[in-house]
Amino acid sequence: MRHRTSDLDRVVVVGGGRAAVAAVEELERLGFTGAVTVLAGESRPPYHRPACSKGLLTGQRPADVQLSTSSSARWLTGRVAAELDAKRQIVYAQTGEMYVYDALVVATGARPVIPDGWPVGEPGLHSLHSIDDALSLAADLRKAQRVAVVGAGLTGCEAAYVVRSLARECIMIDSNPQVMTRAVGSVTGGLIADTMRHEGVRMRLGRRVKNLSRCRRGWRLDLDDGSHVDADVVIATLGERPDTDWFTARHADTSDGLLCDESLRVQGVDQVVAAGAVARWPNAWYGDKPGRVDQWIAAMELGQAAARTLLSGSRAAPAVGVLPRYWSDLFGLRIQVCGRIDQTEEVAVTELRPGRRDIARGGVLAAHRRGGVTSGVVAVNAPRQFTTLARAMREAGPARPLVSLPAVIPNQRRLSLVG
Repeated sequence: MRHRTSDLDRVVVVGGGRAAVAAVEELERLGFTGAVTVLAGESRPPYHRPACSKGLLTGQRPADVQLSTSSSARWLTGRVAAELDAKRQIVYAQTGEMYVYDALVVATGARPVIPDGWPVGEPGLHSLHSIDDALSLAADLRKAQRVAVVGAGLTGCEAAYVVRSLARECIMIDSNPQVMTRAVGSVTGGLIADTMRHEGVRMRLGRRVKNLSRCRRGWRLDLDDGSHVDADVVIATLGERPDTDWFTARHADTSDGLLCDESLRVQGVDQVVAAGAVARWPNAWYGDKPGRVDQWIAAMELGQAAARTLLSGSRAAPAVGVLPRYWSDLFGLRIQVCGRIDQTEEVAVTELRPGRRDIARGGVLAAHRRGGVTSGVVAVNAPRQFTTLARAMREAGPARPLVSLPAVIPNQRRLSLVG
C-alpha cells in the first residue's frame, strides 16, 4: 500500500537514535512517499548507543557501531530542536532554521542527569552518554590509576567492568545498598554487588556525594558520612531525563517525557507522535498508568509503532504494547532481563547451583510477580532457563499467569521470597 495524502506530505523526525531510525524505516517499509526530514542533534550519524559503556571504552571504532540509515530520508546532523510552534506546525532548530511539518515524530530520547555545579567536560570528569563521551573517557582511562564511578546502575556497572579489565582501581558510589537496583531489583542487585566486590571493585554503597572539587591529583569526592574519595577520573552515571525542554506546546504534559495515548499520539497536540525514551504512554502489555520504557530494543519497537500510528491519520490505531528486554555481560555474569522490574512486587529468587560461594556466578533466576502473574524475569548465568521463561511470557501475552519456576529449573533451591 502506498501512503501519501494531501494532508500528510511532510514528516519531520526529531532525534537521531534508535527510535528515530526505526520510525523512518517503518515509514519507508509501509510505502510512504512523502518527504521525510530527520533532525539529529549529534554531529555523527546514528549509532548503537549501548556501545558507549562497552566496546568503545576498550578500543572499538565508532564506524563499527553505526546504524544504517534510510536513503530516501533527508538526514540533517547537528540540528538540535530548540522550539516547537505546534499551532503553525514548525520545529525551530538551534541553527535558526525552521522545518514545517504535516506530521511530527518526537524521538529525542533522554539526556544524562548531572548534579548542579559538576563541571563535566573538564579533564578527568566525564558523563557517559554519547560516542564523544566514550572516546574522551577512553583516552583518560589509559593514563588513570584510580577511577570513581558515581551511580551504580547498568551503565555504571558496565563502566566499572571496563575499568577493572584495564587493571585500574575502581571505587563505586551509590545511594542504594546494592547495584543495578532499577535494572534487576534489589535482591539480584545485591548478589551482583557481591561478585563485583570479589572482582576488586571497592563499594561505597548507601552513600551520596555531597561535594565534588578539584585536588592536586584529580578530584575529591566528599561523601555524606564525612569520608571522602580521591580519584584521577570520575565517571558520572546518575541516570537520564527525557529530552523535552524544547517541546513548548502549551497543552502538552512534559512532566516525565511526553504524555501519549495508548497509540503514542502526544496528548494535547495535533499530528504529533512520540517514540523511545521520551514517550510516556499506557503500555498495553501491562494495562496500567502511563510510563516510559527506555531500553534499546523498546526504542526500535516504539519507533515502528509510532510510524504506523502516524500513517493511520485520524483513524483509530492499535494500542501499543512493549515487553522490555535487555542484557549485559560483566565480571563473568550474563545478565538478562525480560519484563518490568518493580520494587513493590513479590520476588521469588532461585539459586541454580546451591552451595557455591559466589551465588550470582553459579546462576540465579528471579521472578517478579504481582497478583499471581509474572511481570518480569531476571536471570544471571542462566541463559537456558531465561530463554524458556521469556518465551513463555511472550507467548502468554499481557497479564497472563506464567509457567512456574520448578517447571524450568528441576534442581533449583529457593533463596528468598520478598514482597
